[in-house]
Amino acid sequence: MRFEGMSGRVEKLEAVVYGGRIATTDGTGRRVWVTGSGLRTAFQILKIQHDSGEENLSPDALPPALREEAFLWSRAEAEGHDQAAAMAKGLCIQIMMARGGMIDEGGH
Repeated sequence: MRFEGMSGRVEKLEAVVYGGRIATTDGTGRRVWVTGSGLRTAFQILKIQHDSGEENLSPDALPPALREEAFLWSRAEAEGHDQAAAMAKGLCIQIMMARGGMIDEGGH
């Protein structure tokens, strides 16, 4: 796959399609927001999966900033938003669950 040229296109698409914010909670339970549709986060995770050859990543396989973003997306209130947000949340839940049940299937 050619990921190099796609990054800019994904960011442009995300800015045009969904510039809003989605509520989530941080590690302390405080309400915070993620922006965009989650495509950029999902794209970065998929690139790491592709480059490493690992389909099931653990949180430790992600760079710290992406790990934090994935944590927030795993807890995002994506219901009622577009399919990209739901897909990003599902992907991030899978990664965070690899930590040993840090969050439940619903992202809490």
